[in-house]
This record gives sequence, C-alpha cells and structure tokens, in this order.
Amino acid sequence: MGLKGSSPLARILVLTAGILATAVSGEPRYASAESKRPVTVADAIEMARLADPVYRNGGDSKGRVAHFSPNGKRFVIVLRKGSVRKDTNEYSLVLYRTADALRSPKPDLLVTMSSTSNRDAIGMVRWLADNETVVFLGENPGGRPQLYSFNVRARRLRKLTNHPTVIAEYEITPDGREILFLADPPPEKPEAKEKIHPQGVVIQGQRLTDILVGDYSRNPSSGAEQLFIQRGEQAPTAVRIATGHRLFDNSWISLSPDGRYAAICAYVHDLPESWHKYKSAYMQDFLATNPPQGSIPQIEQALLWDGNDGSVHPLIDAPAATNIFCETQWAADAKSLAFQTYLPLKGVDPPEREARESNDYWVEVSLPSREFHRVSKEEWQKKKPEPIWPMEVSLEEDLNDPPKIYVADPESKRKELLLDLNPQFSELDFGRTEVIIWTAADGTELTGGLYLPPDYVPGKRYPLVIQTHGFTSKRFSMDGLNEWSSAFAARPLASAGIVVLQAYGRKDGEQYTKNEKRLGTTPEQARVRMEKQAYEGAIDALAERGLIDRDRVGIVGWSRSVCFVAYTLTHSQYSFAAASLVEGVDCGYFQEIAFPTTAWDINKMNGGAVPLGEGLQEWFKESPGFNLDKVHTPVRLLELKTDTVLGLWEWYVGLSFQRKPVDFVFLPAADHFVNRPWERVVAQEGLVDWFCFWLKDEEDRDAAKVEQYARWRELRKQAQASAQIRSRAPRN
Repeated sequence: MGLKGSSPLARILVLTAGILATAVSGEPRYASAESKRPVTVADAIEMARLADPVYRNGGDSKGRVAHFSPNGKRFVIVLRKGSVRKDTNEYSLVLYRTADALRSPKPDLLVTMSSTSNRDAIGMVRWLADNETVVFLGENPGGRPQLYSFNVRARRLRKLTNHPTVIAEYEITPDGREILFLADPPPEKPEAKEKIHPQGVVIQGQRLTDILVGDYSRNPSSGAEQLFIQRGEQAPTAVRIATGHRLFDNSWISLSPDGRYAAICAYVHDLPESWHKYKSAYMQDFLATNPPQGSIPQIEQALLWDGNDGSVHPLIDAPAATNIFCETQWAADAKSLAFQTYLPLKGVDPPEREARESNDYWVEVSLPSREFHRVSKEEWQKKKPEPIWPMEVSLEEDLNDPPKIYVADPESKRKELLLDLNPQFSELDFGRTEVIIWTAADGTELTGGLYLPPDYVPGKRYPLVIQTHGFTSKRFSMDGLNEWSSAFAARPLASAGIVVLQAYGRKDGEQYTKNEKRLGTTPEQARVRMEKQAYEGAIDALAERGLIDRDRVGIVGWSRSVCFVAYTLTHSQYSFAAASLVEGVDCGYFQEIAFPTTAWDINKMNGGAVPLGEGLQEWFKESPGFNLDKVHTPVRLLELKTDTVLGLWEWYVGLSFQRKPVDFVFLPAADHFVNRPWERVVAQEGLVDWFCFWLKDEEDRDAAKVEQYARWRELRKQAQASAQIRSRAPRN
C-alpha cells in the first residue's frame, strides 16, 4: 500500500492566500523552475477567473469580459476566486478608464464581496445613464442577495433594496428610478399536518422528492418566485401573476426603457388543448409520456405587465419558442418589443395554421395594443444595433495557457496585456496537455485533451482516467472541461501520476452524425452507444502508444454523461478498474418512475419505448439499471442537492444487493455545478483519492481521511471476494 504525502490542501493554504489580491495589484511572484510544485485541488479552487455565469458554464467569453459605461469612457470587470480557508467565493469589482487601458494600469478596486452560498457575491452588473453609477446584485456570508449601487466618482456604496428573501433577478430603468425584481417566496409557516390534510394527502402531480421532505402541496404556485416593482423611495409592491402561470428563479424579466411595461416569461401550469398541436419537440416529448396530472412542463409564455393599471396579460396566445430561453428585446422608444415565439392557431387558413404548428417566429409586438407582425431577427437588430465600444476587452486562453485579459484599439489594432489573473501559476508545474485524435470502432474520428503527469516519462505505462461530457481546446481548465468541478479534476489527477483523457470532440461533425445514425433506433440511443465506442477506441489508441496500462483504467460520468458511463460499465467488454458517477441521468427504471416529467428523455436513450409490455423487453437489454449484474467495477456515487439524492439510488441498492463495491457520498446543499470551496474539496479531492486508491494502490496520509480509507479497504475486500466468485463460475 503506497502513501501519498500529507494533504495537498494543508500544504497549499499559505501559498494560495491573497491570489486575487495579487492579480488585482499586478505584483507577480515568480518561482524558479526547480521550485515548481504539482497542481492540487486547492490551486484549482483558488484560481482567479472571470466571474461571468455564462462563461463559467461553458459559454464564450466574447463580449462578456467588460461592462462599459454608456459613454464608453469607463468599464468594470468582475473577478472571482475561491478561498479554501474561509470556505467562501470572493468577488471583486474593478474599474478602468478606457483612455488609460493600453498603458496596462493597475485596476481600481471598487468593491469586494464574498459568498458562502451557491450564488454569485457580485453579479448582474449594469451602468446607469449618468455614466458614474454601477448597479449589481451583491451578497456577503450569511446575507441575502440585494441590489446595490456604487458611484465611482463619489466612491459611495448604497444598498437599494432590503427585501426579506433572496433577490434572484432584477431590471432597472436607465435613470435608476424604477426597479423590477424577482425574489424567493417567504418560508411557509409550519402547521399541524392533520389540520391541513384531515382526510389524508392527495397525490396529484407533486414531486416525489418534495413529498419525502414533507411538502405535500398541490398548489402549483407553492414555492414559486414572486415579482415586485420598486419606484424611487417607495416600498416595493407585488406584481400579481395569473394563477395559470408560475415564475421560477431565473425567469426572464425585462423593464421597458421608460419603466411603464415589463415583459415576463413564466411557465404555464396546464397546457391548453390547442397547444398540443404545436410540433415543438420538447412539448410533444412531454405530452407523450402522459405525465401525472398537475405536473408543470418547462414551457414558457411571454407576459406583459402594464405599470399604469398593474395588469398582466399574455403578449401572444401561444407558447414562447421552446428551443431557446424566452427573452425579449425592447425598442428604444418602448413602444414595441420583439421575441421568438409560436403564433396562435385560431382564425387562420389551413396552410398558415400548418406553418404555425411547425415553426416559431421572430415577432414585433406593438404596445399598448399587443398587435404583432413577423419580423426577421436581422431586421429587428438593425433597428437596435449593438453598441460599438472604443476598446476591445477580451479574455485569451487555450489548452496550455491560463486566461489573461487583453485590451486592443479597434482602429490602430494595438494590443496590450491588461491583467494577468493568476501570476502565482509561475510556481506550478502543469505538465503537458495535448490534443489527440483517435478512431472509434465504426471509423469515426474523435478528439480529446490528454493531460500528462508533470514528470511524464515516454515509454512508461500510466493509469488512465477518462473524463466525459465533451472537450474543447479553446479553454484552459484545471478540471478538464470549463470549471465543471462536480466530477472532474484533470490537473490534480495528472499531478498524482495519472494520465487523464477529457473526451471528446468531433473531428468531422458530418461524419459523426452519419455514423451515429446507424447505431440506434433513436438519435439519443445512438449517442449512448457511440459514447461507449468512443471510450473503447480511446483506450485502444492510448494502449497502442504504450502510454497507458489497460488494467488500470478509470472513468467518470456527470450530468448527462452518467448514462453514457453507466451504459459502458454494463455493456462494454473492456475492463474498468474504478468508476465514478456524479448526479445525472442514469437511464434507469427508478429515475423513470421517480421523475416522470423527464421520462421521455430516458425512454429515447433506451430506444424510444416505455418500460411496459414489449417495451420492457428492450429496457431489459438496454437500461444500465437492469444490467447491474454485469458491473465488476468499484463505483463511487456522488449526489448533489436534496431533491436529487434518489437519482443514483438504483445503482447504490443494486450493487449493494450483490455485495459489490459501491461508495455513496451526498452533498445536500451543493449545486449541479459544485461551487462552494468545501464542497469542491469533497467532490474533487475525493475523486483524486478514489482513483489513486484503485488505480495506484495509494492512500493520503491526511488524518481527516482515516474513516474514508477504512471504508474503502472494506470495499476492496468485497471486490476481491466478487472476483473469486466470478473466477469459479463456469464459462459459457
């Protein structure tokens, strides 16, 4: 049994303190090549990054780095980093004068806030029309997000709201006089359950996870977000939404420039019968599963609030487009707005009706009449062109180069470094990361990112961990893919002496689609089978290079790729020495019945049939949950959030019944994208420890992990006993 050194977290705490402050001050610290050290999980957590949620979740950073004042003379940037010692995510709002940007000035630090929740400590930054006031949602440990303003000339921070619950979204007029905000509902007062339900609880559309925690309400508005308007110094007043609609925590809200109107996107409780005719893929999939009465589909309708009389009405009697998020755009004069939507089916001739059933359209809606006409997106955008700023501010990075912020003059093309976000990275030995290309069994060429140990020796065969869910060479990642820390830890794993493959990308999208179609009766089933082929092809390619040991291969799935990895573990002839499944769709029977509103998706991944009658026979062959007897791999399960703890229950119980090694860890308050430092330590360092234990026979000496390794040694005994039973079984 090998021993890893003392906990990397304990070794690095002193080194990581003040990283963001160093980035902001522009005073780098350098280390000689001899003193460089391996990357740890704490390094990943304490890396300074652009604090933009779209970028963090995998979106492009273009146009999202700087927030310019309306006259373009100033811009602000929001940065974030984690603090392992404090268990907080720390945010900084920094200011630059556009005229000075090409001279690499030190940033002007305006505000710092930190969060112990899954929310951003500083977010949704906007400038007011006065060119000197920045507005944002902010919070500090133990507090609730509220709206703040900061006047950059007077250096004054002001709290604009004092709402008793969390503010999730907001809109503000350019003059700052009117604020529309979306807030969490107040907690319900506990009452005696026998008084509320004297004849027992009627189950009709409630979620199983809600029922298990004592929330029995059939009221579709129970737990829904609430909307408020705040004018000047007046107290906020509620905006009443019709009972047929439900607001959620990221519902789209948009105030007109003059503050009279607001566009609101809300879920529809019960789909009107006429809406069943729309050929929206999501809508038809949802309806095809015949979900329990009371289930709320994720289908939105755009509503209009009129501030003159407080009324709320649908903008159009039809669902908003279901292939994108519902968003609206206002004309500068506030007399119309545009968005993408389906159109009403009543009162039109048959050809037009058929077209409307199959297509959504960009429309412009005039106010107050709510009359609409079709308009192309390009035509609308000509009416409201995007602003052209005097300076281009960009985030540049790639597979081996950490992100840095640059500025460029669009006319002279002069370009300068504005901010090195992580000068402390000079102390780290990242090793080499390269793009590799391999071929699946059907000839499809695939690409991935290969993370090699810092002390990599050509010709030596290393353990391999395959991280799934995709790959891009355009981003630098400590985790392997974006900042998706729930299930990935590429660089810390590489520093532990394990080769990591981040899989995969498609070298030729057209060829991929053509080959994929041959693999299943539905595109979703074909994708599941293609993923298995991709992982197997990667193992073959890396083994042929003499780079990996086939007997020491691990694999991890998260979110949608849980199904892909689960299918591989139950259907592949290849051997996996360890695996991890982290909160996601497992394509199993238990998830099918426990979460019926998403059953249509699981059905498609299992070939398109429901698990009843003849369809059940197909499920017996395809669904991983019905094939757990074929799993011979130690599996670590990680569930996030209380309402998803049952997601991997079938795997936990199914493997436990067979006395096969399975470890189950639960983070009740974690987000799907694990965010808080302590939770990232549990998720990522636990992942590193798990694969080092099974692939390298190593344990961390950290005294805090004694119970963990005692548990795992018992699992190893189970694995050995299971292997002995298989060795004695007659071969077919």
